[in-house]
Amino acid sequence: MDLPIPPHLRGPQAYTQAEIPPFVQYTSPVPTTTSSTGGPYLPLDLIARICSFITAPGDIARLTRTSRLLYYMCLPQLYQNVSLHSYAEIRYVNGRPEGFGSGSPLMMALNRLVTGTQAVVVQSLRLWGEWQELGVEDFAKGRVPDNSMMLNMLLRVAVDKTPKLQEFAWELDCKPLKTLYQGLSLKSTLTKLTIRFPKSRLPRPSVVIPPMPSLKQLRVMDIDPLCCPDDISLLLLGSKQLEDVRMHFSPRMRAEAEATLNFETYWGRCWSAGYTPKLKHLGMQNWYGVNNTGWTNLVDMPTLTSGCLLDCFGGATGGSANVYVDDTWKAIPQRKNGHFRTVRINEFSPSLVELLASSSGLENVYIVNTATFSSTDSPATSTPGTLPTPDLSPSPNACTLSSIGASYISALSQSHGSTLRHLLLSDKWPLSSTQLSSLVRLCPNLTQLGFALGFSGTTTVRLLIPFLPQLFAIRILDNEQLRRNDTNVNDEERKVAIGRDMAEIEMSCLRWVGVGEIVYEAKGMLDDPESPCGNRRDIVNVSSERVEGAEIWGLASGNLMAG
Repeated sequence: MDLPIPPHLRGPQAYTQAEIPPFVQYTSPVPTTTSSTGGPYLPLDLIARICSFITAPGDIARLTRTSRLLYYMCLPQLYQNVSLHSYAEIRYVNGRPEGFGSGSPLMMALNRLVTGTQAVVVQSLRLWGEWQELGVEDFAKGRVPDNSMMLNMLLRVAVDKTPKLQEFAWELDCKPLKTLYQGLSLKSTLTKLTIRFPKSRLPRPSVVIPPMPSLKQLRVMDIDPLCCPDDISLLLLGSKQLEDVRMHFSPRMRAEAEATLNFETYWGRCWSAGYTPKLKHLGMQNWYGVNNTGWTNLVDMPTLTSGCLLDCFGGATGGSANVYVDDTWKAIPQRKNGHFRTVRINEFSPSLVELLASSSGLENVYIVNTATFSSTDSPATSTPGTLPTPDLSPSPNACTLSSIGASYISALSQSHGSTLRHLLLSDKWPLSSTQLSSLVRLCPNLTQLGFALGFSGTTTVRLLIPFLPQLFAIRILDNEQLRRNDTNVNDEERKVAIGRDMAEIEMSCLRWVGVGEIVYEAKGMLDDPESPCGNRRDIVNVSSERVEGAEIWGLASGNLMAG
């Protein structure tokens, strides 16, 4: 039976008695009329508000089976975000294969979207994992295998039946086909598209992806010219509302010193048409190609406000075999506008120091620790969404890295100190007490700060923190000096000390504290007779995944798609 969409998913207006179907009113254990004593029962819009705080799919599914009323109200929430995982091998539960008696869970879920009524409330659809392609030898004969063709046809039908689809992600180890792209191009509601290309070199049809009129975010992963990726140049040209483009290239080219990438492959159609995308964010990872066009022709610089470049130019930690190509990027052009606000990088380059020193207005700077990358990561073993990047860098002298770090810190604090809000430095740059004092003095508006200690004891940190009254999160990065400082301190002693210090210096804004890999959350006040002020903040351990609103954790990884 087709059910109307509840008002809480159509707008902020409250439910009315007429909007509840009669069969729901008559059979629901939740009263929908006034009580016999004349007092009102719990309003339905308030019930909907309470249900909106339940996020776990299992909990929502159990709630929909509680009553017909809750089924009617929670079913749209259950199917709002659909994520389907495909497995290459059959998985067994209690000795029986998943889907025993029918099809695989993936196929049964797609069947439900195609034949049921749930597709009308789907806003986000994601497919990820491994797809078992049968008959891959057909590619060499010039024909697409039947099961790959059927998957794309089934998805095309599912997409056509989702009038509210806003986000679509293809993260399988095979490619989408033209029929699916055509269906996506017809969705006027689609604003975000994520595509992961396969890593195998099987001959496959390469599709020119059509423009999508409402697309605002484009994320493309594992681009490798030798693996038949699809052509995104027409998509960049025709999607006029694009604001955020992130391109992750296969690490193979940099690992093998194969400079086969060229900007013209992706922006050539835009250049021929005289069009420059008006992006707000541009992110690239593992780019390896000769600089023959520069950056100024890629995007409309006055509109660009943030950028993320990971493993693109080598710098001081670049591989020896890549130096000939990386050196073509040394001459970084001067900025032409004052709108750039956020930068996220993981390479150390003297040229970038010059650019930072000659510009102003940066608000958020995140230096990603290159040690977070691993050449052993792969989509089959890593967390979905994380992107592997090989660690091909030699081990430069610690003094060299520290010297470059000092130049970065000086350029940031002197040219951008008054505007900086978030600052995450590298753990390869241990700060002396003098450097930390200068940083706090020149950057008084910091709300998030991450740095590595270069001195023993924490007295200096305690004395300087009050000079950052807006500080919301602080993170002391893990290094050898921190481990020496914490040799004789256990976790409970540290929490008590932090709580007393925060109460004494009245850091009411400070909520998150990181010490190495440990994260603490500061909560309310506790009585403490041994504290100089008679109380202390309640400090509790939390996982880094639970940190809210602190980008110095969320953007510290090598995941280009974060944020």
